[in-house]
Amino acid sequence: MNRPARAALVGRTDELGVLAGMLAAAGAGSPGVAVVSGEAGVGKTRLVSELAVLAARTGALVLSGAAVDVGESPPLLPLTLAVRALDAGGLAVLEPWRAELAGLGVLPGPGAAASHPLDLAGRVLVGAAADRVVLWIVEDVQWADRATRDLLTYLTATMGSARLLVVVTHREGGGAPGLDALGLGGLRRHPRVHDLRLTPLDRAAVAQLVSAAALPAEIAAPEELVWRRSQGNPFIVEETLRALRDRDPRAVTGGLEELVLGRVRALSPDARTVVRALSVAEGAVSHDLTALVTALPAERLLAALREVVEEGSVVLAAPGPEGGAGGYRLRHGLAVDVVADDLLPAERRDLHRRFATALTALVGTAADSPAVAGLLAHHWDRAGDGERALAAAAEAAEAAEQVRGYADAYRHWRRASELVEPGGAGVALPSHAVAPRIEAPVAAVAPRRVSVVGRAETLVRAAEAAHLAGEHEAAITTLRERLTLAADRTLLARLGDYLVAAGRGVEAEEVFREVLGAGADTDAHALAGHAEALQLAGRLAEAQAEARRALAAARASGELGEQARVLLTLGYSLAYLEDTAAGAEALAEGLRVAEASGSAAALGRAYHGRAELLSGPLGAVSDGIDLALAGAARLTELGHGRTHGVRLLALAANGQFRCGRWDEAVEVIDRAFTARPSGSEALDIRLSRGRMRVGRGDLVGAAEDLDVVEMLAHDTTGGRYKVPLLTLRAGLEMFLGRPERGIAHTLAGLDLTNGHDDVWLDAALVWHGLRAHAECVRLDRPPPAPEVAARLRRHLAALPGRADRAAPAVAGSVRMFAQMSEAEASRADGVSDPAQWGDVAREWERRDQPYNVAYGLLRRAEALLAERTRNRAAAEDLQRAFELLRGLGARPLLDEVRDLARRARVTLPDDAPPRSAVAVPAARGDRLATLTPREREVLTEIAAGLTNREIAQRLFISEKTVGIHITHLFAKLGVRSRVQAGAVYLHAHGVTP
Repeated sequence: MNRPARAALVGRTDELGVLAGMLAAAGAGSPGVAVVSGEAGVGKTRLVSELAVLAARTGALVLSGAAVDVGESPPLLPLTLAVRALDAGGLAVLEPWRAELAGLGVLPGPGAAASHPLDLAGRVLVGAAADRVVLWIVEDVQWADRATRDLLTYLTATMGSARLLVVVTHREGGGAPGLDALGLGGLRRHPRVHDLRLTPLDRAAVAQLVSAAALPAEIAAPEELVWRRSQGNPFIVEETLRALRDRDPRAVTGGLEELVLGRVRALSPDARTVVRALSVAEGAVSHDLTALVTALPAERLLAALREVVEEGSVVLAAPGPEGGAGGYRLRHGLAVDVVADDLLPAERRDLHRRFATALTALVGTAADSPAVAGLLAHHWDRAGDGERALAAAAEAAEAAEQVRGYADAYRHWRRASELVEPGGAGVALPSHAVAPRIEAPVAAVAPRRVSVVGRAETLVRAAEAAHLAGEHEAAITTLRERLTLAADRTLLARLGDYLVAAGRGVEAEEVFREVLGAGADTDAHALAGHAEALQLAGRLAEAQAEARRALAAARASGELGEQARVLLTLGYSLAYLEDTAAGAEALAEGLRVAEASGSAAALGRAYHGRAELLSGPLGAVSDGIDLALAGAARLTELGHGRTHGVRLLALAANGQFRCGRWDEAVEVIDRAFTARPSGSEALDIRLSRGRMRVGRGDLVGAAEDLDVVEMLAHDTTGGRYKVPLLTLRAGLEMFLGRPERGIAHTLAGLDLTNGHDDVWLDAALVWHGLRAHAECVRLDRPPPAPEVAARLRRHLAALPGRADRAAPAVAGSVRMFAQMSEAEASRADGVSDPAQWGDVAREWERRDQPYNVAYGLLRRAEALLAERTRNRAAAEDLQRAFELLRGLGARPLLDEVRDLARRARVTLPDDAPPRSAVAVPAARGDRLATLTPREREVLTEIAAGLTNREIAQRLFISEKTVGIHITHLFAKLGVRSRVQAGAVYLHAHGVTP
């Protein structure tokens, strides 16, 4: 088949250069993401297609696929279409990942072991990019399915050093959703993402296109005509020039619609049939589907297809989700709109009916092929057959639930709720279609038609599916929509449960209070939910009182699941505020009752609540670790290892981090990731791994984990993840030498905990804030504003009094952080007290937490050396801290110990050279060869611009001694000024001053 020659790209040299540069950077191990956005027809597709040609010439693997606007497209459709469009060579490159692609439904064959789609797809793309450049192009992301959007976010945060470039096109305007509405607004704020906005071409570029178009000589002033018609929109320029070449007078006087329709009307009848059919297809379709819809005989269909492809209205593409051989789509999205709008309403309905009928003939019902379920619902709806559209959406939702694909189930139930006519008959649902609760075991049950439910019920199903998928905000919004139809006390209580799951304790408490005020003051579920919401809101005393009422109601009703839930709340508040022993007994009873209840969810919460209290505020870290590991094993036996089991493993790893069992923590974290967790459990384990990576110095990896948590959690989880996330970010920023950013994260966390009884959360935040303040002083960074410093110290001053209101074990932990915070405050004032830091080190040693012991020893040594430059106790502290940190593999803090030891001339039992040592090439270091080690250190600080006083403080020597060293090194170097000495140093290290 002959194809038109590819015209030169005009007016996009700079933009193509940016993308080419990103492609080259990816090849060098610096991956990136480009978001190419602009109005319809501005040239996004043409630009990225040029990049694809360039990438292919360099040997890169090019994966290019477009999303389609069908309302509910199959998951990862752009990736699926891209892989299916590969030739044999491209498929061979992906052969090592066939199992993953099969698991995604992209290729046939046995799939990988149960894994989350994000992990499978990420494994394919990052794995393929390990030894070659991979370019993945996602066109029209405004229509992309949720899975594709989540994958883009996931890859942005986790691509590491893969040789991967992701290019996304996004249509702006015209009613298309923006990136924020798509949940992708955070992409533009990520450092590896380049935002490339395409604007219309300027007049010079349009003139160049006109001059290259070889228009008929009789056309007067074509440049002015084309500019006036297009205002630089490349698509309109191209269509106008095409019409002018064809001498079509309507193209000169008509609108854009006439330009497009004029070309369609010039086609043969069979070719027009093909174009009109494709205009309602919503994406590429296979040859077989095209044949069924058009009903053209084989020879006439092939002739028509050849005509429209050679003419340029239709382009070859991968087939749609229905599969099959070959694929076709209209050349531009605007052409789709124009041609479809030109159809008579009856023609449009008939074409949609033909597509739905043909899809059913090819793949069966939505239940037989969930991948085309959204298309079936879309076409039946547009065909005016609401009953079939509703059935397709409901069947798709049921099929997704059978495989626990709750995110897809939610979208299909939402679609079904929109299709049910107000007051209509509704849709037939299986016998187990009453919305399942989290406490109920999820099992694959063969659907059996028994009832018909309407819009209210489909909204309930949609809300519960969203909740089970971890999309708590969607669950809340959907259930609130259901409650506008009719008041329902039971569903209002469920709304409270969803708010608790989202971490929105204050709102949940208000909802449960409304439920109780509506006559449910003896309802065990409502009382239990209210108590849990109060605890989440930080109102522990009130939570305890409400839990006692709830426990009495639950025992009276015999509801074991509610009893377990209440005992957890009661035990936590008792142990936290009053009586540790009584609280521990309540938690233990809650665990026993949860076992008896048979509810995996209740059992998972019981293990987690008890282990969290033990390893956290109560300080019984080892006991908490053991309980969490036992709970993870038990939940895994019950088939919930991927959810509750992972959450418990994350808790165990956090405890192992505290008590210095870091190698075990890494093993536990790796074990959790093999379960392929999703939803909130994936966030739990990523936070644990981020903490571990910060401690061991994998700062890039830690930042990626924290980015994933922040970007995937969106705003749906309240403070549950935000407080630990902000605490970890503060610690990370300090090791990155940006403590002022750490202060900002700390203040954001304190805003979230404002009004809480949970002083444990505040204590850790206050310490991080004051530590960051002290680090600003140590690193000579801008100090916090006076009002910020004052706020941190007010929080510190309040800690002891708040600790007195907690149980003794909790109060002891809080006072430990208060003690550290006071020592940090003194350090920030420049009067660090060795005695305070000695007490800190001893207290952490008593609690068997070696990392914090080493930190206290480091700060004590620092304070001792500030008082006296030669101090035996300081040397011993540094040596012991070094041994502890080396055993843990805590590189960032170990480097601080090495740096301080080097400056204080303390010998450490370390054969490896300190990180700060710089090897000077012999050819450039001759002038420095005569300097003593101390003179070299002084010269290093001179080159950094430090004064004699600052050098003295940094090297723990007197200003007079600094002056003597400077005199000696000036003489040896043959220089007369500090500037000249600094220039010698820089030149010796290959730096041009």
